[in-house]
Amino acid sequence: MVVMRDAADVREDAAGLSGALRAGEVRYWLGADYAFHVKLYALCFALFGPWLGYNVIAAEPLNAFLYLASLAAVFRIGSAVFGGRAGLLAAVAFALWPSLLLHSTQLLKDPLFVAGFLALVLILVRLLTRTFSWAETSLTFAAGALVLTALWLTRRDWGALLVATVLIGAAALAVRQLREGRALTANIVCAALLVAAAVGVPRVMPNALKLGATRGVRAAADGGVLSRAGAPRVPTSGESRRGYVWSRAAARVGEIRRGLAEAFPNSGSDIDADVQIGDASDLLGYLPRAAAVGFFAPFPNMWLTSGQKAGAAGRRLAGIECVAMYAVEALALVGLWRGRRRLPVWLLATVAAVGVTALGLVVVNVGALYRMRYVFVALLIIVAAGAAAGSRGRQPNGSLGGDA
Repeated sequence: MVVMRDAADVREDAAGLSGALRAGEVRYWLGADYAFHVKLYALCFALFGPWLGYNVIAAEPLNAFLYLASLAAVFRIGSAVFGGRAGLLAAVAFALWPSLLLHSTQLLKDPLFVAGFLALVLILVRLLTRTFSWAETSLTFAAGALVLTALWLTRRDWGALLVATVLIGAAALAVRQLREGRALTANIVCAALLVAAAVGVPRVMPNALKLGATRGVRAAADGGVLSRAGAPRVPTSGESRRGYVWSRAAARVGEIRRGLAEAFPNSGSDIDADVQIGDASDLLGYLPRAAAVGFFAPFPNMWLTSGQKAGAAGRRLAGIECVAMYAVEALALVGLWRGRRRLPVWLLATVAAVGVTALGLVVVNVGALYRMRYVFVALLIIVAAGAAAGSRGRQPNGSLGGDA
């Protein structure tokens, strides 16, 4: 079995941390300087390691649960938006995605993030397809807050995307209310609470979130990259506040991009590693290329070459999957056109487009991009399944309806 470098690091850390659990040192396990997913794998090792060994087999109960949770979320999203047939087709397609199966057996943070992010999207879809009672609002917010906390702990450097995703869902809910011409008070309160949770988690638990950052981004936050980029710039008297905000956002994108590039040095599969993003003009100029990288990388010129880690076989598998992904993206365009008057369809397509473009902006290494993109590929598969199943979609509260 292929074991990735990150997975090997996690295995070693989790095996060491599991000893504290077996010794009853739960408080040390909670406060130890390890990422959230490492602590979960340490829990598996503490339970199963003495009998199965401290390896991927002992971690498989957690990985299997997260894999099945991801498939269940894909099915539920597809069923809520397009109907049960499309949901089943999407779940089967996602389940049989070859490299996803491989990564689901590794000790990585990606399985946890994929399951959590899909659960968040399912919550947002329910906001658009159901009319909540106050009891449903309470339960949905509680579940959403837990999911958002887990996502922040897993990938702190994706925080802006988490906030953007919840804001997209809230905006779609506002459009739904305008369309229906009635106040959806419970739904609106739930969406507002989810936005507050998405924004508030890093303010409530800033120290814990430091454990969830990617190595390069964590170094950047601690001063490594920022020291080379210079101190934060103060807006001049002639510079608008809006321009300053955009410049700072662009600079932050550049910092994350450099941090992730440093996290995967000499990988041999970088794209546009020499591109630097320092201000708003750099960001806007690179945005079309970032979208192309996010949607289409690895490009065909990489499919038949040998990578330093994946080798020729790995590159060919990536090429085959890319062809399948291009077909999914083309079919998703058909699904988007057919469901162009339906808000849940636009929610899935918008979150996927924003996500893959954001990845193209900050991720230089193709291997990292490949596995970070799974959650957005899942959303595209759902929209494509809606087109393939010939579904006319569902109206709010589950009643079948068309696009008219």
